[in-house]
Amino acid sequence: MKVFAFLTAAALSFFALSNPAAADSPVVVELYTSEGCSSCPSADQYLFDLRERENVIALAFHVDYWDYLGWTDRFATRDFTNRQRAYARAMGSPMIYTPQLVVGGADHVVGSDRSGVDEAIAQAASRPPMIEIGLHWSDKRALTVSIPEANFDGDATIWFVRYGMEAESDVTSGENAGRTLVHANIVEELIAIGMWNGQAMEITLPWEAIAGGNGAHEFGCAIIVQPEGLGPILGAREISYDVETSTW
Repeated sequence: MKVFAFLTAAALSFFALSNPAAADSPVVVELYTSEGCSSCPSADQYLFDLRERENVIALAFHVDYWDYLGWTDRFATRDFTNRQRAYARAMGSPMIYTPQLVVGGADHVVGSDRSGVDEAIAQAASRPPMIEIGLHWSDKRALTVSIPEANFDGDATIWFVRYGMEAESDVTSGENAGRTLVHANIVEELIAIGMWNGQAMEITLPWEAIAGGNGAHEFGCAIIVQPEGLGPILGAREISYDVETSTW
């Protein structure tokens, strides 16, 4: 079982943390989905399976361009739609669609095509990452993100992503009217926390920056390093630990 970063600001008093010098860089899979899309629920369900894999960081980005069909997806943002469009430009794709799964920032496949998804993940996993991201927690509840030196010519964005572990919606209109939709790893915030140009660097994030205003439900988070303008992911790391106690 994968250990997720179950972080609740109202339930964390101390955490015991393993701080490995390096860790295998997992494959990031990004599902572009919408509650207004009748083809998306099967892909949403599959993401529950994908997130259990040890070598996968599974993320659901809800897009807003199907809202006009009669149901407004409460998880959707224009920023996530723009991210999907940026991927289309980077990959030379003439269109965007749902459910689309972007694998490793480099390939895309229909999110409900399980065999196609498995093949894309296997191919991405066979390509070694450029960098191994280091994470180190201090006893002051601060996280230091270490990006090593590497032969990289250009600029890359260091992304911090926070996602809700699970949520459901009772849809009353649009293509999924009458259905209860269940979602996994719903991206709530994607923040650029720095730029990397091939030189070794560190960024320290206090607990408040990691948790944000999130205290109502369990959530996870990860670090992703990716070329500016998007493209193949250079390195990624899930932020995970074991919570020892449940009261402050």
